[in-house]
Formats: sequence, C-alpha cells, structure tokens
Amino acid sequence: MLKQEPDKSLDAAVIPAANGPCGDTAGVPSTDAPVTPLASDLGREFAPLEKQFIVPVMQDEKLVSMALLSLSLEVPPGDVPKVYAAEPRLRDQLLQDMFNHASIGGFSGNYTDASKMRILRQKLLESARNILGPTALDILMGTSIFDHFRGCAAVCLA
Repeated sequence: MLKQEPDKSLDAAVIPAANGPCGDTAGVPSTDAPVTPLASDLGREFAPLEKQFIVPVMQDEKLVSMALLSLSLEVPPGDVPKVYAAEPRLRDQLLQDMFNHASIGGFSGNYTDASKMRILRQKLLESARNILGPTALDILMGTSIFDHFRGCAAVCLA
C-alpha cells in the first residue's frame, strides 16, 4: 500500500501559531455578524444561538466530561430579532438550567435517553418562554459529550 503524501496546500503561514493552550485567534474571521434564521415549511423561523453552551459534567467532585450543546429557538415569522435582543438574559438562564441538569446526573450515562432529554428540553423551553413569552414556540438541541480529559483539556479548563 502506498503512503499518502501530506496535503501541502496548507501553508504554515495560513494557520496561526498556538501561543496558548487554546491557540491564537489573530487572523480568525469574526463571528459577530447576525445569524440568518432558517425558514421552515410551517411558517416559522429558527433562531440559532450563536455560540455553543459548554457544561462540565462532574462525578465525585472531579471533571469527567464536558457537554457541548447547540440550541435554536423556533419562533413565529419575524420574531427572530426578539430572540437576539434578549440573548444575553436567555443564554444566562439556559446555561443555569443546563448546570442544574448536569448536577442531577442528566448528562451521565445514557444522556440521550428520551426521558432525560425530555426533562432538559422542557426546562429550557419553560425558561425561554419566561423570558420571551409566546415568541418561544419550541427549542431544538444538538449535543456532544467529550470524555476522558487529558493534556490540553485540563490546561484549557484551568
């Protein structure tokens, strides 16, 4: 079997050098531009919250994994600006809900179990409705769990 040559199209000058445990952000394009909502076939729009939520998962007072969640809110047409106007308060409350969910074991074991996800989804939607009122029709989640932290992860979390 032939050994594949490395891709030389990636020049070292294009990739910023990592000055710290999480790298150097110089030269990285800004993500400050507003996210365009996606139209749905139900006459609703989706407002994706721009940054992922990172939730530590603890066991016996030790970090055992991290949960990364991406959230979008389903809203009536034209209400996406209301979501972004309230995003700081919304993110604060949703993150607190996720911390609470993690503290009761919601991200441990089979965290994708329908009953665990239903509990979290219901709490997140309740909080969104407390802040946005009837604008929050539904909440959509994407999750990832990263286990077994070693090396850079320990440095990044310090």
